[in-house]
Amino acid sequence: EQLPQKVLQEATLRSSDCDLFIVIGSTLIVYPAAYMPIYATQAGAKLVIINLSSTPMDMEAAVLIRAKAGEAMSRIAERVREKQIKI
Repeated sequence: EQLPQKVLQEATLRSSDCDLFIVIGSTLIVYPAAYMPIYATQAGAKLVIINLSSTPMDMEAAVLIRAKAGEAMSRIAERVREKQIKI
């Protein structure tokens, strides 16, 4: 399904201006969305990929988690909750 042009422009802009880009559950082979992590890393962002199978961007990832997206995100959320500081 094709993305509306305005949505694609916004995604491109934000990808090019982020510090951290997280890919969750994508093989990164469907374009134009697969360009977004490329734009991010070219602009200096760190890349995190959470996916069960390999992607064309695996070698660019600062963190690579080979797991099912839902399971990985549940564990990550659990760890974040453990680390939260109550004020």
